[in-house]
Amino acid sequence: MPAKLTSRLSQIADDAEDRTEAAVERTVFAVEGGAKRRARVDTGGMRAGLQGRKTDRFGGVVEGLAAHTIYNEYGTRHMSAQPMLTPAAEDAREPFYRALREAWG
Repeated sequence: MPAKLTSRLSQIADDAEDRTEAAVERTVFAVEGGAKRRARVDTGGMRAGLQGRKTDRFGGVVEGLAAHTIYNEYGTRHMSAQPMLTPAAEDAREPFYRALREAWG
């Protein structure tokens, strides 16, 4: 393959990877924000404990650091569920897929 073409293909891939990394970061913080908007608030500890972070270039996680987050997400026999993380992730799914299609399309 000619060097000029190889160089151009490499630049296209690098640009797509950069756009993918940006999409991951936007999505992590969109999920965090969506979960915080949906969270029940008593003392504010659960909402404050919802933290998003990148785990590597193309990965991220949103965690509920308060021990009772899981009980609010899924409910208990004494309390109905009030999901916050799952719907926030679902809301972010299509914009994330769209960003990936644009990055690699």
